Amino acid sequence: MTKYLEGFSAESLDYYALEGDAAPVEKCARSGGKTRAVAMSIEDRRTDKWQQVAASLGDDRIRYLSGKSLRHYSGEELGTFRIITDVYGGFSYTEDLSQFLEKVMSVLETGGVFYTMVQSVHLEDGKDKPNTRYQTELVDAAGRDVRVCSWLKKTACVKVGCESKSDWDAPTELINIQKVCSDVTVPHMKLLKFEAGNPPGRRFQLDR
Repeated sequence: MTKYLEGFSAESLDYYALEGDAAPVEKCARSGGKTRAVAMSIEDRRTDKWQQVAASLGDDRIRYLSGKSLRHYSGEELGTFRIITDVYGGFSYTEDLSQFLEKVMSVLETGGVFYTMVQSVHLEDGKDKPNTRYQTELVDAAGRDVRVCSWLKKTACVKVGCESKSDWDAPTELINIQKVCSDVTVPHMKLLKFEAGNPPGRRFQLDR
């Protein structure tokens, strides 16, 4: 059984699109009858359409979790997932990137993939625009800049892919992380600065 964990409620409906609206991959997932999706948000953002589709599917095919952040859910509450997506969600807003990634990897099946993104960062391909105002910054123990993807690639038991978008309004890194074995170890960082915003301003320092 394939399970998906979504950062926003609207996205989870895509796996159950009506026949006329579904892309081929979505039709395949829907018609297979084995796909289950879980949507998660701090606030309850379900629309009338969401409620209608969920009711028509039945059998707990689509669930919605709200009211607390990812780290506060137990493994028993969540289960495990084949695909996890996060778009301008926890990865962009958390005050503890290491802890957030550890939690995501703990509920991701071996072989599964986590898709996320982060904007206003130093890009892996180095093609940042001049005078960029960075919202998420990483530095090493000596205070030197570290790119987000370079940090992620130090994680054990994962394969990291990054696509730098220097031509977007804010330099953005599209990230996919495949879990290739169970002993995932995430390099720890400490929070140096956090300023509320959309997204927040954050500065982290690697422990070593």
